[in-house]
Amino acid sequence: MSWSMTKQFPCYACKVRDVAEIMEVLTIARMYGLSVIAHGAGHSYTDAALNTDGVIIDVTNMRRILSWNPEQGIMQVEPGVTLRDLVRVAMPDGWWPPVTPSTADVTIGGCVAMNVHGKNAWKNGSFGEHLLSLTVLLANGQMLTLSPISHPELFHAFVGSAGLLGIIISVTLQLQRIPSEHVNVRVQPAASLSEILRILHEEQCADYLEAWVDAFASGRSLGRGIVTSTAFCDERNDTGLRLPTPHIPEHFQEGLTRYIGTTCRPFLKSGARIANQGMYWWSKWRGSEHIGHQSLFRSLFYPPAIFTGYRALLPQGTETFQVFVPFSQAEPLFHEILHRSQDHHFIPLWCVIKQHSQDPFLLSYQVDGFSLEVNYQVVPQTVQQLRTMLLKLMDLVIAVGGRFYLAKDSLLTDILYRRSVGDTAVETFLHLKQMYDPEMLFQSDLFRRVFQISLQ
Repeated sequence: MSWSMTKQFPCYACKVRDVAEIMEVLTIARMYGLSVIAHGAGHSYTDAALNTDGVIIDVTNMRRILSWNPEQGIMQVEPGVTLRDLVRVAMPDGWWPPVTPSTADVTIGGCVAMNVHGKNAWKNGSFGEHLLSLTVLLANGQMLTLSPISHPELFHAFVGSAGLLGIIISVTLQLQRIPSEHVNVRVQPAASLSEILRILHEEQCADYLEAWVDAFASGRSLGRGIVTSTAFCDERNDTGLRLPTPHIPEHFQEGLTRYIGTTCRPFLKSGARIANQGMYWWSKWRGSEHIGHQSLFRSLFYPPAIFTGYRALLPQGTETFQVFVPFSQAEPLFHEILHRSQDHHFIPLWCVIKQHSQDPFLLSYQVDGFSLEVNYQVVPQTVQQLRTMLLKLMDLVIAVGGRFYLAKDSLLTDILYRRSVGDTAVETFLHLKQMYDPEMLFQSDLFRRVFQISLQ
């Protein structure tokens, strides 16, 4: 076990290898009156796993695969196991995670804590819907196994609770059988926002769906973009499925993208505008195109070098705003977000639309409808005006029954969050928090921002 003080914000970070070391950290934290939060690979965008003046328990060294049943596709893992680790074991036997976010390097514990979704959210739901059980460590030192059948209320509250009810010790999940390591991809241009939503409605036979939006387009072209539908190839493979081999070593890719990002930084806005226009008109010229036998792994996961490039290109980061709204409200609300962004001269660098379905978890952010994710460049001189605009948009989202994703939100207050998910959900969560963590040991910056004022 090792301790360190982080440089980005004042807190103690401790790497642990097992339950005994976690217990030791909890004991020390209590002695000094410090709060604690678990931390995985750090892929949440904002403060979900930050704990200013407290303790972060880094569980990335807890990465053993505890059991694997290749006949049934059931795997039990420690919380620090990543999706990449999981796939390396499961894919040769013909199994795949039923829900995947955009990076393979996120931990399974993190996937559970934030209840992540992917490009098949309307079909496969959220990550938590595929869990068979969780073993968790509560504040009093008790170990509990939770499932939809055993302790169902706590199970449905724990998934998506951002680690605020306890620490995940192991996860047992059901994987999905896949026929191939390859997928067929269809790319379709859409001249407007309404056309994007229509295509997404029509492509229900796809296994994965996502739409990219050109946020620079205005007037009658507002909301134009490209819809990508992906389906598994129907092919027989008797030798086992395999992960793709990188064509270029990852360290070289990261160095190259870092150089490109730094070099292109002065031309970011103009370059993004040109790239958006180019992508749309290229797809328009090609028409609806089928691209066969792409790698499943590469079609769902960004390479790590991409994130290196983003950090070099955007040293101040981005402000991500993702809203989830019912079907009937999606088009007018998404139109208003794009239109208002242009009017205020805060044009998102990239935008993504996905389709979703409601899930059964207490703090669920998904609805039967669509999500729009917009990503703005952070400029210190104008960031406050940007956030003011987004806070006003949040009122519009909540008014139509919309919700927000805690893994990507930095603006919610306790009042806004209550209005979004409802008083009943918040009060139920805080009641369970009081029952299982009465001393409020498990806290984070997100907890203090979104929940703690509600306790006063």
